[in-house]
Amino acid sequence: MFSFTTMKKASLSVILLLLFFNVGKTQPLSAYVNQDGRFFVFDNFLIQQADYLEPKYYLVGRTCIPFIDNTKNFKVYYNGKTQQINEGYTTDFYVTNNIVVFKNQATLCVFDNGKITKLADYNTSFAYSDSVVGYFDDRQYVYNLYWKGKIVRLEENSLGNPVTMSAAGSNVFAWVTQYDQFNIFYDGDIFEQESQAPQMIGAGRNIVIYRDYYNDLKAFYKGETFDLGQVPAGDGKKKMSSALVGNDMAAYTDATGELKIFYEGKIIETGVMNPQTLRVKDNLIVFEDGTGGISVFYQGQISRLENFIPSKIELGENSIYYFTKSNEIRFYSFGKMIELPAQSYEGIRLDYDVLQVKTGFNSYSFYYKDKKL
Repeated sequence: MFSFTTMKKASLSVILLLLFFNVGKTQPLSAYVNQDGRFFVFDNFLIQQADYLEPKYYLVGRTCIPFIDNTKNFKVYYNGKTQQINEGYTTDFYVTNNIVVFKNQATLCVFDNGKITKLADYNTSFAYSDSVVGYFDDRQYVYNLYWKGKIVRLEENSLGNPVTMSAAGSNVFAWVTQYDQFNIFYDGDIFEQESQAPQMIGAGRNIVIYRDYYNDLKAFYKGETFDLGQVPAGDGKKKMSSALVGNDMAAYTDATGELKIFYEGKIIETGVMNPQTLRVKDNLIVFEDGTGGISVFYQGQISRLENFIPSKIELGENSIYYFTKSNEIRFYSFGKMIELPAQSYEGIRLDYDVLQVKTGFNSYSFYYKDKKL
């Protein structure tokens, strides 16, 4: 029987085959609780004890692992060590590639590169991504942006929140003011994008996708704006989903229903009409390919994965896992299909690009790229 919830128990009896692979300044992370109830972290292929008791809740980021410990204290595992942030005050927390955003009641804070910065004493609205946090300071009546350790004032209004719509990407932030001015912050500069409010906004790394006032889909990419043409407005839940945004790319269906991919400033025609399955996350696009199967777009290339549509597909940053009709795991990672042993699995999760598989009672295996850990 499969279990897809966060694991509660694991053992130290996992096989480690060391592989060194740098992704910028990041390294593969995962976490587990051993048979004695202690909390351990896989950090760059080394096992570190993060806490001596099982946490109440934890999240796995690319560079750190925030968690509420057994006594409700908020801690962050980062750079090989566990740091206690506070004692019982944290109510919510979120993790991305580079930062942890957390709230102590109404106070909004960010943990970035080992440093804690208080953003607002009282906050009711914020948007965040890998390196940016846009937020309203309800006491100062200003809307600020946190970026690379700096706080940039974007808007102010003594009567309330001056931002009516926003979207945060890895290194971009897009917002609409109370006067319908649409602006984009990118790489330290502010672009006054449109004087009329768009109908939808989405953001990723280096890119903002939006449907403008006249229903044209446009892409802001590295400071340049591209017109992608008119797209179906949709209805209900699909109304705000004209395009799905990832890193340096977006997927959308044009006015004829064809699936198109905007990638690094160019439009790629897929020839696929009205796909019923379409998923975008970070560096991956997974879609129904029109023949009853699914394909993946990764680093400019389309590859067919299966001749059927899996009932469950989980996407990481550069990796995908799903199950075959016979309940075998398929693991596509960094452009390759990784072969996993044919055996029964009781649970599975994907931490960015680390696949964690429960193979038996308190027994786990870990896969990163084409190596078993």
